[in-house]
Amino acid sequence: MTQLATIISANEARTNFYQILDEVDEKLRQFTITRRGKQRAVIMSSDEYEGWLETLDVMSDPKLVSSIKRGLQSKRKYTEAEAKKILGW
Repeated sequence: MTQLATIISANEARTNFYQILDEVDEKLRQFTITRRGKQRAVIMSSDEYEGWLETLDVMSDPKLVSSIKRGLQSKRKYTEAEAKKILGW
């Protein structure tokens, strides 16, 4: 099995559809699909897509973004047990 390019035509994507599915799942690759030379779609794993959606959700909440920034600037370190207690896990 040859490795596919990252940017491929719709026709090539159709021909290699199952290989593309395997590579996005097993190798975490993304493919940009073109049609008539224009980029039309991106194929990525569903786990990666869900991660993007979660990131967009977090980034759309100004309070949460501010809290994350404060946490990154903080010198305070927490043990795993302390973090679980704070999070209520």
